Order: sequence, then structure tokens, then C-alpha cells
Amino acid sequence: MREYGVHATGLSDLLERSNTARGSIYQHFPAGKAELMEQATLEAGRIITARIEELTQVLPAETVIDAFIDGWKQNLTESSFAAGCPIMAAAQAAPDALAIRDASAKVFADWARVIGRSIESKGVDTATAASLGSFIVSSLEGAIIQCRSARSLQPLDDAKTGLMLLLRREDAD
Repeated sequence: MREYGVHATGLSDLLERSNTARGSIYQHFPAGKAELMEQATLEAGRIITARIEELTQVLPAETVIDAFIDGWKQNLTESSFAAGCPIMAAAQAAPDALAIRDASAKVFADWARVIGRSIESKGVDTATAASLGSFIVSSLEGAIIQCRSARSLQPLDDAKTGLMLLLRREDAD
């Protein structure tokens, strides 16, 4: 899913990677691939959101973003720019795959909320912090897509520079 997207990922691929019997997929996911992808998106989102929450409770947003960017740079390099964000892959699911796309929207909103709360805890007003949380998620996801397209880490470096300037400015205000 991270490499080829939701549409191009077949059940055969999923079964092969997970060493799972075909019948067990339909036992646990009666609606088939769509339900499996929706639940996979939500589960990946829960794991990543929990990690962001854990980090933002003990570290400033700037440090969390820096760590997130470093992790993505490593991920992109190790996969030769093939592996993208699984949540973004879900967001780009077919127009009729609403449950999968809704799952990605929920995850992105959760990330923005957690980051926004971290920014708000530094004294930034609620509306501005929420907006910044959403902007940070959008900036990082866009940078990841650009990195894959250009096969370069420069977009993440540029996003980091811009986001750090913005967050420092908010700290100064």
C-alpha cells in the first residue's frame, strides 16, 4: 500500500506479505479488501498518533517535527523513495472508496489535533494552534510526496526550515 497505493495493492499481495490464508481475510473482513484497507489505515493511524502524543507530552513540537522528518528521510532513503505514507495512500483511494478515504481524513485530523495541542500548550491561542497543526501535517505530507517524485530529500529539508521558522516566530509572539 505504501509503495503502490490502495488501488494497485491486491489481496494476493497482502496475503503473500502477511502469510495469511485467503479464507481468514474474509472471515475477519467480510467486506473484503475495502474493509481491510480501512482498518489498516485506522490501525496505522492509531499507532502513529499514539507515538506523536507520547513525544509531544515530553518534547516541544519543534523537536517532534525534527524527529518525524529524520525518520521519513531514513524511510525514503532505505526504500529508494518507493515507500510513502500509508495514510496518504489511503487518502488517494478511488473516489468510491469513501470508508478508506474517511479513515485517512480521521487520522490526519488526529495528527493535526495532537500537534495543535502541543503548540497551544506553549501559549498560542487555540484557533491559531489548531491551524498550525493542520498546516504542519499538510506541509510534511506534501514534502513526502515531493521527495518520492523527485527522489530527493530536499523537500523535507525545505519543509523543516520553513516549519522551524514559523514555530520560532509563534514562540516569539
